[in-house]
Amino acid sequence: MKKISTFLFFATMLILSVSSTLAQTRIAVLPFQNNDGKYEFNVWCYSLQDSLTQALKSADPDELIYRVVPIDSLEIALAEYNLDPSNPQYFTDMWKAITKLNIKQVISGSFVIEGGSILIKAALYDVRLKLPHPKYQAPNLFKNIDEAYEAIEEIVSIVRPGIM
Repeated sequence: MKKISTFLFFATMLILSVSSTLAQTRIAVLPFQNNDGKYEFNVWCYSLQDSLTQALKSADPDELIYRVVPIDSLEIALAEYNLDPSNPQYFTDMWKAITKLNIKQVISGSFVIEGGSILIKAALYDVRLKLPHPKYQAPNLFKNIDEAYEAIEEIVSIVRPGIM
């Protein structure tokens, strides 16, 4: 009897953990695109990606609603297809890597730096449609360059309801 109850306990725990994992939406935050094209601003591509990833993880630390795919897993998948975010063809080719990782939604963005200010745009994309959701877009977040990371919280507040 004790063996049966122990087995049932572990079977229940396994089923619950698998069902909660399957219920999560897998999302990815892509490197932001440098619309300036100036090489010295490329560091912002990954800095904004990392900040947004961390903000989304801290908004759901137990991963009850969604799971953010780690940046290194995303980079490995992108590297397999030899994709470079600074390449103009990147946005059309990256869907192959996204599909391989079983990601349901993607947050992608771009920025322009001019005269000590930064203009940031971001949107939540549905992977099946390969289109941004019209309701969950953060267009034209204009900040001073030293306040650029304040835009991250604004982006999270706009796109997070679309993930949930």
